[in-house]
Amino acid sequence: SFMKVSIACPTFEYYGRGVEVLDDMFRTIANQTLKDLEVVVSDHSKIDVIKDFCEENVYNLDIKYFRNENGRGNPSINTNNAIDNCSGEIIKIFQQDDFFYDTEAVEKMYNALSNSDASWLVCGAVHTRDDGHTFFNPMYPRWDDKIITEAEHNFIGGVSVTTIKKEVKVRYDADLRMLLDVDFYYHTMLEYGMPIFYRDTLVCNRVRDDNTLMAEVTPEEVQEEFDFCKKKYDL
Repeated sequence: SFMKVSIACPTFEYYGRGVEVLDDMFRTIANQTLKDLEVVVSDHSKIDVIKDFCEENVYNLDIKYFRNENGRGNPSINTNNAIDNCSGEIIKIFQQDDFFYDTEAVEKMYNALSNSDASWLVCGAVHTRDDGHTFFNPMYPRWDDKIITEAEHNFIGGVSVTTIKKEVKVRYDADLRMLLDVDFYYHTMLEYGMPIFYRDTLVCNRVRDDNTLMAEVTPEEVQEEFDFCKKKYDL
């Protein structure tokens, strides 16, 4: 049976804070006005804390949990596995440390997409450094053709602003780590046309100053990924 909305949520240990950040997301899902939804968790963890948390299901959500042994540590592979296990008409893609900013977010995205010929939607986001006590830098998505060729041209934002219809077959590129989001936007635009640019702040992104992954990334590595994308799209 089709649900209206699936929330695709790739997870991992998240430096020991996996359950803590997921709890924030699940709480904001439980508070949504649209209730016809499922949460599909694809878990790259080696330990059971996230699995146990999903089984406890303190917010009484419709959770489908999958332990994913495949491509452990590769966010694209894990996100794709979450998407592939979704049954909703509309799939909201959510990074584990982000959460809804608006209790009507799912309803707004669902209504906008289901009443449109567009195949996907990107929404506005705010940011927090202190786990949602204060918010800053609201960002409203817009397109820039250089998104796939040059740094600082991603005016859409991160993965969690993305919602797709089930028909969208584009997936995240497992060869990319830093640019997996912009590659997904560009690829989906080529295959399905422009998204709905939904100018309302629906999600909150955590800004991670302690993100060990990004701290290790060099400008050369980022440039390598841009070169990979240029070749991929023959630009």
